[in-house]
Amino acid sequence: MTQKQWMWQNEASGGVQAVIVDFDDDIVRWFDEPGCSCSSNDSQQTIADFLARGPRFIVPPDDVLAEMRDSLKVHIS
Repeated sequence: MTQKQWMWQNEASGGVQAVIVDFDDDIVRWFDEPGCSCSSNDSQQTIADFLARGPRFIVPPDDVLAEMRDSLKVHIS
């Protein structure tokens, strides 16, 4: 399984957010408070949808978003 992951601090809540890109399944999985067992915190979209429309569930910081886009464009080209 080929994956790429990012994690960052959510300044608004003081918690953590994350994203895992699964290149084999063509899925971007978003996590709010990864590791919390209090609720289902997994939302997903396709890589193509992310590249066309941007993040649909959690908005990462600008530097993470730019790195994600660059990495995904390189991978699909």
